[in-house]
Amino acid sequence: MAGTIGLPGRSGRPENACMRHPRSSLLAAAVLLVCCHHADAQSLSGLSLSDPLARTSTIGMPPSASSERGPHSIRKWSFPDGNEVSVTARRADGRIVYMESSWSGRVPGSPTDYPGVNFGETTLNELRRLMGSNGFTYASRAIFKTDEGVGTSNSYEIAGRPGAVLTFISLVRGKDVDAVGAGRRKLGDVARIGSVILADAGYLDGAWGREKNADPAARPIVWSDGTRTAAPPPVSAPVAAADGPAAPLLRALECRGGFKPEVVLGTLQRSGVIGRKPAQRMDGIPSYVPTVPVEFHGLTALTVEGWNYEGIQFTRAPGTAPPVHVAMTVVGDEKEVTETLKRNGIVLKPHEEGRPFLYVTDAEYSDRKLAAQFRGRKLSSVICSVH
Repeated sequence: MAGTIGLPGRSGRPENACMRHPRSSLLAAAVLLVCCHHADAQSLSGLSLSDPLARTSTIGMPPSASSERGPHSIRKWSFPDGNEVSVTARRADGRIVYMESSWSGRVPGSPTDYPGVNFGETTLNELRRLMGSNGFTYASRAIFKTDEGVGTSNSYEIAGRPGAVLTFISLVRGKDVDAVGAGRRKLGDVARIGSVILADAGYLDGAWGREKNADPAARPIVWSDGTRTAAPPPVSAPVAAADGPAAPLLRALECRGGFKPEVVLGTLQRSGVIGRKPAQRMDGIPSYVPTVPVEFHGLTALTVEGWNYEGIQFTRAPGTAPPVHVAMTVVGDEKEVTETLKRNGIVLKPHEEGRPFLYVTDAEYSDRKLAAQFRGRKLSSVICSVH
């Protein structure tokens, strides 16, 4: 890719990283022992950001390639099983700013340095579930061509490590490329982890550009001592709670009594939980992106919706009018979302004429921007409706 820094690998992206642990020879096994013995949290193959380039001696073998490019020094190691490690450091102080561990594609299932993620085995959908969100994507790396097919990237900030970015490259190969293009398969089901990157945010801004698209549910991930979870929101974060400005919505979604969608959404607008302008309007139903996290019994709202034939803020599309309702769209398929609600004490209610009932259904976005942001992800709507 033009403008990036690093030795080009099979995918054409800049490579600087740590190896996928090889198994195929005595030499590879020796390297594995060296790398894993020193490995700790927030590192790849025992190397951490800001380590001196000289510390790559712990890999135990000379690099297979090296170069000096502008202000950076680049080293790459190729191992007998085809896996590669690439590292970039600033020449000014010799400190590492970018590392990439790349899979050769030969033997799937070997672990990366991030717990629970395996090369050639972990799918993009599995990664999203593990990390708790889609993270964020550099616009230039949303979808890109590789020698074998196409790739996509998901990046995450690391809790307690300002300026560090963890990125996973997922690859689609062979016949799956045509299947995804034709709509027969979904990207998240067939894309599998091919590289792991640990890099300085400033370096990536220069290499990949500053334009990014973020999942509203994204939070810094906790990466330490074999654990990996989404970090809790900062204490100061204005999370919408049951007794906060989003309380009318949360009470309405529990479906315990009557409500007026125009009152619920109007209250959220006046309190700043949602904006005045909807992100999309489909069949007369407006969808608003929350300006603060809105959480409902273990689920985080991507958008908030509502409709009422008596409300002046709602329009009517041709055809049958939608039912009076409030809703929130969240990440996850119908089964996952339903199980999350049940675990948190919310039981779905059957339809009863004239009374509110709660249900979960598949969702999608008609707005091109929203659809692109969540393409490949299962979405559901949690709806309290009165027919």
